[in-house]
Amino acid sequence: MTGPSGGSAQGLRIRVLWNPASGRKAGIPTNTASRDSLVDLMARFDLGDELIETESEEHALALVREAVEARYDTVVAAGGDGSMGLVAGELLDSDTALGILPLGSIMNIPRMLDLPRDLDAAAQVLRDGHVRVIDVGQSGDTLFYEAASVGLHAAVFRDMAKVDQGDYAAIVHSIIAAFRYRPSRMTIELDDARTLSTRALLVAVANGRFMGTGFTIAPQALLDDGKFDVRVFERYSKWELLRHFTSIAFGRRAYAPHVRTERSASVTITSARPLPVRGDANDLGTTPATFQTRAGVLRVVAPIATHP
Repeated sequence: MTGPSGGSAQGLRIRVLWNPASGRKAGIPTNTASRDSLVDLMARFDLGDELIETESEEHALALVREAVEARYDTVVAAGGDGSMGLVAGELLDSDTALGILPLGSIMNIPRMLDLPRDLDAAAQVLRDGHVRVIDVGQSGDTLFYEAASVGLHAAVFRDMAKVDQGDYAAIVHSIIAAFRYRPSRMTIELDDARTLSTRALLVAVANGRFMGTGFTIAPQALLDDGKFDVRVFERYSKWELLRHFTSIAFGRRAYAPHVRTERSASVTITSARPLPVRGDANDLGTTPATFQTRAGVLRVVAPIATHP
C-alpha cells in the first residue's frame, strides 16, 4: 500500500486494487502496467494514494469487504474482466461504487459501459465520478455480468478457457467438442408465462452486448433495463454458427441472421437431455438452468449512458 488514507482531491475515499497478473492471453502479455505507472496515474488524476497489489482472490475479497464496511466511495479494479467481476460481487446492494482501470485483454465489461481502454482516459472518468446503476445476472449462486449460454458455445468454451493458462491442447479438445456436439430439444420459459420450444444450437441469456472474446452476442442489450436479451440462434448449421461467431469476435460486427430475440427478467431452460451451461467464464454444469436479473444492484463509475 502506498498510503493509508485513500482520499482524493474531491474528498472521495478511493481504494485501487491492482491485479498484476491481468493483461495476459495464453500466457502472452497483452496489456500491462507497473506499480510506478499506476502511482503516477493516480497522482495525476487526484485518485488518492491507496494502491494495493492483490495477492489472491481471497485477499482481494477481504479488501473489498473492508472498504464497504468502512464506507469507501469507490473500489477500483485495476485488472481484467475477471478482476472486475470479483470486486463487483462484493459491492452489490452497497453504496460503494465499482471503478475500473482496464488492464485486461478482452475487457467486455468496460466496452459495454463505454469506458475507454486508454488508462489516462479511464482515470479521467474516475475523476469525473459519474455513477451508473446497472443490472447483474445470476444463476444459482453464480453471478454474471456479460451473458450466460446454453448449447454449442458453452460446450466449446468449456475447454477453450484453459488456453489462458497455457494449455494449448484445449484448442484440440474444443474442436473435438464442436464435432461431437448434438443439439437437443429445449424449452425456454420466460416472463408472462411465455414458453418457447426450439432445437437451437445456442441460447444466450445476455445482460449486455458482449460475451467471450468480444462476441457481439446481443447488440441491443442494455445493462440497466432490468431484463435479459434472450437470443435464440435457430436455423444455423453447426459450422454456420461457428463461422458467425468468428465474424462477430472482438466486436467487429453485430450482424446476426436467424436469431430470435425475446426479453425477460427471468429465464428457465430445460432440455430433453443435459446441455452444457456457462455464465461469463464460469462453468455452470448442465441444464436445467434458471437465470434471474438482479436489477439495479451495482453502482459503477462510468460515462453517462448514451442510450435513450
